[in-house]
Amino acid sequence: MSTQETPFPDLPNIGIKFPHSPITVAAFAYSKEHTSEMTYNHCVRSAYWALILAKKLPNFASASASSPPLNLETVVLTNILHDMGWATTKEILSKDKRFEVDGANLAHEFIRRYAQEGGEGAEKWKNDRHRVHIIWDAIALHTTPSFALHHPAPEVALAHMGIMVDFSGPKFGDGNVITEKEYREVVRYFPLAGFGVEKMKVTLCGLCREKPETTYDNIVGQFGLEFGLDGKGGGKEEFREGMERQDPVKPMLDGLRYLEELLAREG
Repeated sequence: MSTQETPFPDLPNIGIKFPHSPITVAAFAYSKEHTSEMTYNHCVRSAYWALILAKKLPNFASASASSPPLNLETVVLTNILHDMGWATTKEILSKDKRFEVDGANLAHEFIRRYAQEGGEGAEKWKNDRHRVHIIWDAIALHTTPSFALHHPAPEVALAHMGIMVDFSGPKFGDGNVITEKEYREVVRYFPLAGFGVEKMKVTLCGLCREKPETTYDNIVGQFGLEFGLDGKGGGKEEFREGMERQDPVKPMLDGLRYLEELLAREG
């Protein structure tokens, strides 16, 4: 595939050659159909950051030379689809699942459909359940570093780190991984389009408002506690009360006390 046929340019100024493939182009079109410019640009930028990290960080560089090697197409496809759970097409989203799980399920379904419909290069996706499972895991775990960074598939950690770079740029890690030149070059091709503090509040607090039960045990819920249901503080107490009702600690301890008392009673 030539660069004239792909929306993902190589960036020779910073030494990045994008691993072009038909399914990643189709995935980007799917993302553009169902998410905002802020979201789909963020997703593509995260793919570029992952490619940069793969070259710079020794653990990923060595994985690229291992057998089987680090699969960059898998990483890129993961990153492009990772925030489908922020879709503006609300009917494709669940009412009872975390946005990360929605994204993982939508990516899984997209790949299945692409393979069934015979898209270019589809044959290799028909029977490669391992890669599809890696993509599901990587998307479902992308906001949970304590899982993602320790997954046995290096693609999961690399996809997660690429996503995290988009929230910190040159400050990522120890501040010596992503240069300002690299950051500006990627953003020049895929602008922020509002990706910042206020839009993040609106997006994540919106999830707290629309399906709060999916947010209580994760980072999204912290936005609800801090910024309410509208991103401006409205509904904070309502959300806090809902989170407290779902606190797993009390039911867990109550259950253990019951079992202790049960066994302490004479049979």
